[in-house]
Amino acid sequence: MGEHPEIPARVAKLLKGQKGKCAHCGNYFREGDSLEVDHIIPKSIGGRESYDNWQLLHRHCHDTKTANDGSLGNKSSCKSAKPKPPVELNLWVWENDMLVMTY
Repeated sequence: MGEHPEIPARVAKLLKGQKGKCAHCGNYFREGDSLEVDHIIPKSIGGRESYDNWQLLHRHCHDTKTANDGSLGNKSSCKSAKPKPPVELNLWVWENDMLVMTY
């Protein structure tokens, strides 16, 4: 898979594996959407830091899932819970099995 300087490799791999769809709502990610990496099994109840325990969600879907999976309020020890800029899907397309930015 290709590399893009503005998208983390983990996000690119998850985007491709999920065929561009949010694992929570099933809708395609679109330009301007805020994306977040979610632990399928929350770290607070023993989930691991691995690709088989990560999924890419819309930010609002992540908020909904977290509120319902028992991990809400348990994020203080999670590095990813610290404030961070959103990963936005702006001007990126898949071309020849590589994520590229369009101008």
